[in-house]
Amino acid sequence: MKTFLKVLAAFVVLLIISGALLVRSVNSDSNKDAIREAVLVTTGYELTIAGDMDIDFFPSLGLVLNDVRLKNPAYPQELASTSAATLKIDLGSIIGGDFIVQELSTDDFYINYFIDASGNNIWEVDQNAETEEISSVESILTRRIENSFPEETANSNDELSTLSFERLRISNASADIQDLSTNTNFRIRNLDLDSRDSNLDGRPFDIDLTFDFLNNGMSEALPIGLSSNIVADINNDNITMSEVKFNVTPMLIQGDVAIENFVEAIAVTGNLQSNDFDIGGLLETLNFTENNDEFISSNLNSTPLLRFGLNFSANENELSVPSISASLGDASIEGDASVRFATDFLPANISYDIRSTTIDLSPFINEDEASINSETEATGEPSVVVETELPLDFLNTVNLIGSISIESLIANQFQLQDINIFTNVEDGLLDIEIQPIQAYDGNIQGNVRIDARRDEAELTSQLSINQVDLTDLVPEVSRFNSVTGRLNLEVDYTASGNTTSALMNSISGSTGFEITENSVDIGVIKQVFTAIAALSPGGDAIQQWPDVIQFAEFAGYILMEEGIKEGQKVKLRMDNFDITGTGGIDIDAGNFNYDLLFTVLGEPYAQTIQIDELYHDVSWPVQCSAAFSEDVSQYCGPDFTQVRTIFSQIGGNAIRSRLNEVLTDQLPTELQDSARGLLRNLFDR
Repeated sequence: MKTFLKVLAAFVVLLIISGALLVRSVNSDSNKDAIREAVLVTTGYELTIAGDMDIDFFPSLGLVLNDVRLKNPAYPQELASTSAATLKIDLGSIIGGDFIVQELSTDDFYINYFIDASGNNIWEVDQNAETEEISSVESILTRRIENSFPEETANSNDELSTLSFERLRISNASADIQDLSTNTNFRIRNLDLDSRDSNLDGRPFDIDLTFDFLNNGMSEALPIGLSSNIVADINNDNITMSEVKFNVTPMLIQGDVAIENFVEAIAVTGNLQSNDFDIGGLLETLNFTENNDEFISSNLNSTPLLRFGLNFSANENELSVPSISASLGDASIEGDASVRFATDFLPANISYDIRSTTIDLSPFINEDEASINSETEATGEPSVVVETELPLDFLNTVNLIGSISIESLIANQFQLQDINIFTNVEDGLLDIEIQPIQAYDGNIQGNVRIDARRDEAELTSQLSINQVDLTDLVPEVSRFNSVTGRLNLEVDYTASGNTTSALMNSISGSTGFEITENSVDIGVIKQVFTAIAALSPGGDAIQQWPDVIQFAEFAGYILMEEGIKEGQKVKLRMDNFDITGTGGIDIDAGNFNYDLLFTVLGEPYAQTIQIDELYHDVSWPVQCSAAFSEDVSQYCGPDFTQVRTIFSQIGGNAIRSRLNEVLTDQLPTELQDSARGLLRNLFDR
């Protein structure tokens, strides 16, 4: 980027140099050659002036170049171009000791900043590629420049302060910034800059800048405006920018910025404040809703207004923001932050502290569950999950400590209280601690660690949910409204990888849970055994079962060893019901698939639901497969491909039951237990 900025400055300087060279000769072609040689020697770039070149000597020294193009000889792409560039210099001002540029303007100015996948920058010039011809040209040009601009003059602040521009104009400029090595890609279009009486001697002047901005994934350009009143006093090494206005509809940021001692020990101070703007409108302007419509509400017309302000100071060593204040609707947000910049020996240090009252995010969140999968339902194709790289470079190059405290957080019907999150990054280790958050008469706490010190990052996470009242929580999650009670849950997982998909595919660990004081909708179980009864007329009268049951024991766990997508081991115990199986969740496809075994256990387990002992210890294969948006109870049912084996087992149970009856009726009491033991050995082989 330094090279890029240096070339931009050189482009302007070369126009001035060209004006001095043109005084010696009026031959158009020779002057084009002189300018081309000047650019080649000073920058290593090839300059082509394909259009006309107009020269004026009175009343001003004027130069107009048409159809100008700049390229690096080593690459085919153009670096820069302009359809027209104009330079007018007041000759009288030069004689009087000042240097007044009456006009410096360009039309259709274009910059192309490109880095390929290997990190090669098309602006970089091979310094060893100079030929003898270039060297000889350099000596000639050097003499010309020295005669027109003595070194002692060029290096004097006093003399630079006499430089001024009566008009500085850029019309319809554009830029393409693309770095394939970092997947960076953005464009600037329709850039217009207009400034009158620009100077460096302390006289105030105004600038007005507008442009359109586009980056990866933006379907529409983002219009941006910047204006300010500027006082640049180069002799005293200070610049002040007052009445700064930065506009991205509907957001307007205003303030003042002062820069002092920019030559030796730069110091920057300032304050910025925004208007009361519709954050929903800003999200739409930024095209954020378009790329995140599964999460962000499609109707942002009633979002609360946001306002923020801050004071800051900075020098070459650190940035300090001692005061941050904001309001979002009824929420009041305060905080502070500081950044100590990295050195050759020490990483950057960042600290922050954010505090807020109740924040309501409901207006921004998609409330309709069906809309989450609208794309899948409309097209029949799953939505694409965005692959996200972990910020490993950031974790290895900064130290960070910060805290976020929120009195209450509301997201649609969900409510959390007393949120305190602490973040620490040190030596490539990221630790996030979530202190107990009050939620539905219980609490939630946990921690996350990312170790970025190795080639593949390692993640560890623990989450604990204690006595959360599902009676209040579940109505807010209609998809899981089949269970109420108090939830206790423990999550402990590890994963490795440098992307989100790599983490999901390598996750291993366990989730264990228990629900006390429960009431369970047994619709899925009734559905399974209704199908069984249809195949076995002698089965239980399933229709007489209650719809809701309270179990003395309702607990289970999920084990993962090779990721979330498949191979999960599931176990659930509900008194005399034992459910085991395997399966997984396909986030890309938006569905889940589990193969389960429903087993009704006999004594000594509590017989909450009375089932004929013919069905005891029989494992019924059940398949659950559905999209996230669908009702789980409608997509679980018996696997009838295995009914032959199952009914053989039921037949054996029937025979055993009949023999038990015979034993009870025919054998003496003292021999019955031994006979039953022999039967169990016979049938369990």
